[in-house]
Amino acid sequence: MGTNRHLDVLVAVNELARADQEPVGVRHVCLACRIGLNAVGVGVYVVGVAQPLEVVGTVGDELAELQVTIGEGPATEAVRQNQPVFVPDLADSWSMRRWPAFAPAAVAAGAAAVFVIPLTLGAIALGALEICRDAVGPLEPDELADALLFADTAATLLLGRSATPATLDYYLRGSDPERRWGVVHQATGMVSVQLDTDLGEAFLRLRAHAYLTGLRLSEVAADVVARRLRFTPDTNHERQR
Repeated sequence: MGTNRHLDVLVAVNELARADQEPVGVRHVCLACRIGLNAVGVGVYVVGVAQPLEVVGTVGDELAELQVTIGEGPATEAVRQNQPVFVPDLADSWSMRRWPAFAPAAVAAGAAAVFVIPLTLGAIALGALEICRDAVGPLEPDELADALLFADTAATLLLGRSATPATLDYYLRGSDPERRWGVVHQATGMVSVQLDTDLGEAFLRLRAHAYLTGLRLSEVAADVVARRLRFTPDTNHERQR
C-alpha cells in the first residue's frame, strides 16, 4: 500500500469490481483483503434474524461455514462481544480450550491464524470481517491498518445494503459461496414451513443435523431444497425416496 492507505484500499476494491463488470460488493472487499493481506480466506458476517451470524461475502468460505454450523469461533465471539478477536496461533492450547469444537476442525481444514474485526455503527454490532491465514503469526502494524480500512469499507457497503436487502435470486446468481448461502436461506424457510416454526428454530434444526451427520451445512441445505431431506415435528428428519 502507498502513503494514502484508504485511497489504495478503495482503488483495489473498485478495480476488482470493474474487472467483474459489477457494482462494488462485499465480495470484492473480501477478495481485495485476501490479496492485500496474504490471506487464504476472508469472510464478512452480519448479525442475522434466522441465525446469530449470516455470511454475506466470502473468499475461501470453509471457515465461515464451520463457525455457523458449530456455533462457536472467533467471528461468533467478536460479534457477541463487539470487540476484535485476534488469534495468531489457532493450534495453541488457549485456542483449543476457548473453542473446543471449532479450533481443531479449523486447524484440520488448514487454518493457522484468524483475525476478526467487528463491523459497527456506534455501539451497534453489524457483523464482522474475518481474515484467515495458513501461517502462524500476528498482523504487522501496516497490515492491521489495512485490515481496519477493509472493515470500514465492508461496513459502509453493509449499511447501503440494508436499504435494499439482497433477494434469494441475487444469491443464486452470485459467486459460488453466495449461491451456497442462498441455498441455506432457502432451506431455512422450507424447514420453517415443514416444522411450522420460526426461522431461528428451523436454522437450529438444520445446523444440528449437519453437526450430527458430519455434513457441511450447505450440503444439508441442498438436500432440503432438492427435497431429498424433510424435517417433521415429531422426528428429527425423514428422507424422501
